[in-house]
Amino acid sequence: MNKKLKLVGKILLWALAGVVVLLLALPLWIGPVVKGVANTVVPRITGTDFHLGEFGLNPYTGTLHVGDMQLANPTNFSEKNAVDLKAFDVDFAMTSLLFGKKYRVEFVEVNGIFIHSDFPKGDNFMQILENATGGEVEPEAETQEVEQPKVEPEAPKAEETAKSAESEQAEEKESKGVQIDRITLKDVTIKYGLPVKIPMDIELTGIGAESEYGASFSEVWDDVFTKVKSVLTSVGGAVGDLGKSAAGAIKDAGGAAADALSNAGGAAADALKGAGEGIKNIFK
Repeated sequence: MNKKLKLVGKILLWALAGVVVLLLALPLWIGPVVKGVANTVVPRITGTDFHLGEFGLNPYTGTLHVGDMQLANPTNFSEKNAVDLKAFDVDFAMTSLLFGKKYRVEFVEVNGIFIHSDFPKGDNFMQILENATGGEVEPEAETQEVEQPKVEPEAPKAEETAKSAESEQAEEKESKGVQIDRITLKDVTIKYGLPVKIPMDIELTGIGAESEYGASFSEVWDDVFTKVKSVLTSVGGAVGDLGKSAAGAIKDAGGAAADALSNAGGAAADALKGAGEGIKNIFK
């Protein structure tokens, strides 16, 4: 009996040692694993080619790196890629993931990004979005149509609606947002009919700093895109005019994206819906 207990103890110790080694070596093996999964799974979701060449995550130093990433356009568009990203780096406070009322990010830096928005309404992104969420919208609509006639008492329904609204408000108040000390965009090119390179770096500071719970990710998107729009429209001349036209197209695409996702379920769909509504609200 003692020999068996000793054997079990040794096995547990070796297993524990293996887990410790894996955790310590996480920065070494996480990159190849994430790249392999992303390059396999993302094309199935978007219906387009996708390539992720660089990924690094070090939870001990609070750093994230993504690079050499391309999201291709659907095959019916002349431009090869919808997005081509050279480097995306984040420095975050690891403890804020577990403690505190908001996530703390010291800086986000995008260095070298090309975005192609199809003239005139960004149809390439809308098609990618439909590929990613199209299968989830119709079944829910059908379910609602079938379920509606079955609801008999109106009072309980009103009570449930009120309770649901209260719980949603409570979740919003308690939701953990993000504080980003600095966001920097460098070497940004937007192709909308013609390629336009933004002739300066874009920097935002103190996002979510004034709020106890930080900013939501849709609010961060709003701030970034508002800044991009202001830079484009302040350049003047043909570049400025093109920037205004691109802003109008993005407004339409964002509004359509929000409408397309209004009945979609799941966390990913909610995140995309928030981004779409964020874009739509910028240009109201």
